[in-house]
Amino acid sequence: MTLVERLNLENQILIRDGMSQYLIRYYQPGDFYYVYGDYKSSSGRSYAIWCRIPDYYPNILPPVYVHSPNPLIGFAGVVINSYRTSHNMHTLENGSNGEVQICHWRQSRWHSGITLNKVMIKVMLWFEAFEQHLATGQHIDNFVSTMKEAQG
Repeated sequence: MTLVERLNLENQILIRDGMSQYLIRYYQPGDFYYVYGDYKSSSGRSYAIWCRIPDYYPNILPPVYVHSPNPLIGFAGVVINSYRTSHNMHTLENGSNGEVQICHWRQSRWHSGITLNKVMIKVMLWFEAFEQHLATGQHIDNFVSTMKEAQG
């Protein structure tokens, strides 16, 4: 299956699962594919995510960033971007524009059978956990379990 065929299939799955706001698009000037979409949390806050599809997708895990708001302000005014890579907040190194990168999958557990609808479900769960962080001050890992390491 070519990359374009895989991405067309991914879009069909996203539409089937009611996530058409996360469809994959092609950016011709830069010659790459990306996902950009909005998520409205259960509390009514809106977040925009950005994900450039890696050249070797689906063999490479796609990074997902909080495009807006940026900076992302957490409980008591703490800037989530300042955590950078944080187990407690389920974040990875910030993007090139300082965007929070959501940790949605362990690199060691990623494989080509995982589709973007599963990634987007985890992203939506992260935002709901972030909402709980805003309400309680507790870290995101209190609301979202950490994926176990792959057994070798």
